[in-house]
Amino acid sequence: MSTTVQRGTMSPYAPDAPEQTPPYLSLTVETDRSPRTHTLTGEAAHSLLAAIGAPPPLARRLSDAATVAAHYLDGHSTQSRYRLHITADPGGVSLTVTDYTEPPSAGAPAWQPVSRASHPEPAPTALDLLPDRGNDAHGLDLHHTPDGHLRLACRSSWAEPKPTR
Repeated sequence: MSTTVQRGTMSPYAPDAPEQTPPYLSLTVETDRSPRTHTLTGEAAHSLLAAIGAPPPLARRLSDAATVAAHYLDGHSTQSRYRLHITADPGGVSLTVTDYTEPPSAGAPAWQPVSRASHPEPAPTALDLLPDRGNDAHGLDLHHTPDGHLRLACRSSWAEPKPTR
């Protein structure tokens, strides 16, 4: 397992986060495929989110999403490695689990969304913009590349959900 921190500061929920600097953090973890990859991916996501000071409900939701995404890759991918990527910014947290593990110098692949019926959809104008589902991180967006790589991703805001009656 390898970890890369690309740049940034702490989350707005970290006790020592500087107030004048907007938080931006990008974390990447790669792991070899194994019988427990989905569990390890979820645990890694939870640990990384807790380390940056994410509220516990957000960390749980996103770690559950990472577990589900890695479990999907276990059943639909033949690649030998998976990548978990977490990006935190002032608006929220994006989480991606993919079987595309090429180095950044290779450039971004041509991700295309897949419909709920597993049919390719027309490419949107901005492929890497994920819809912010507020506090509903359970809606994973599935994308694929023309050469067969898979990516499941979601985005959630920092705000904790309001209690419902």
